[in-house]
Amino acid sequence: MTDYTQPQQDFNRPQVALPNATAVLILGIIGIVTCCCYGGGAILSIIALVLASKDMKLYKANPYMYTKGSYNNLNAGRICAIIALAFSVLYIVMMIIIVGTVGWEALNDPEAMREAFENM
Repeated sequence: MTDYTQPQQDFNRPQVALPNATAVLILGIIGIVTCCCYGGGAILSIIALVLASKDMKLYKANPYMYTKGSYNNLNAGRICAIIALAFSVLYIVMMIIIVGTVGWEALNDPEAMREAFENM
């Protein structure tokens, strides 16, 4: 007896890769590398997370249509993007605290920066 509530795999159609799985993985990795570039990693990781959510919806709608390897790449890229976003946010918060404590002028002058840290 056939269960019609479950999606059936069409054996005549070959499985294809998810459209943005590789892009999400690349953006997640580059996001980790650029997390200390004044928000560059945050922008890349947000783009990766948006693309990953679109592909997750595609995969959940019809998992038999897409390859398992592309889904694994999508998950790895999503995890990298989350890590990159966390590191980027921490870096931005750290920079805001340093600028608020030391001042913008001291960041441009190494001698003033050294004196500000010695006074802390």
